[in-house]
Amino acid sequence: MVLLGGLALAVGAFVLFYRGPGQPFIRGYVSDVVATMLVYAFLGLLWRTTAVRRALATAAVAAGVELYQMVGMTPPGIGGVLVGAFPDPWDLVAYAIGVVAALAWERRWVRSGDQPG
Repeated sequence: MVLLGGLALAVGAFVLFYRGPGQPFIRGYVSDVVATMLVYAFLGLLWRTTAVRRALATAAVAAGVELYQMVGMTPPGIGGVLVGAFPDPWDLVAYAIGVVAALAWERRWVRSGDQPG
């Protein structure tokens, strides 16, 4: 889970500073994918339960963020950057991709006992 979290943070940093082609897409959706992976990894460090339960909890957090945006309760400043400012149905797709990617990571690297090379 530490490696998954580190990967998510590294990709998140890349997204934050990326200024090339497709920057709005990458900033808008790739960041949602890696944010969801980071939440999953964080829950994996704190909560020893099944992967399915962690995935459902991660999806609930992501849906909560989107609901938070829909009711217009986005906090000012850095809080708005962290949770986003505008609801977007495509964010839910990005969140789902992040949960699936985190599950795949866990099944491949954590459950198998192999170490990523």
